[in-house]
Amino acid sequence: MNLKNLQMKMTNEEIQDAIHTKAYSQITFIELQLKSLQKELPAGAYTQEMINNQIRFNKRDLQVWNKIMQLNG
Repeated sequence: MNLKNLQMKMTNEEIQDAIHTKAYSQITFIELQLKSLQKELPAGAYTQEMINNQIRFNKRDLQVWNKIMQLNG
């Protein structure tokens, strides 16, 4: 199978649409994760500090994806 034949050229509009779709799906997923984490209670080896770190990490990711969405305009 020749992989060069499978490569598809995308127009700038198609690329922008793909960026928007990817960013939107990531933002939605991260927002759902944050809602879930904010309800999470420490259990066993899963400490409140670990939960807080996950919340901070997800908030940072959310900022990045929102900026990507903004830059894609």
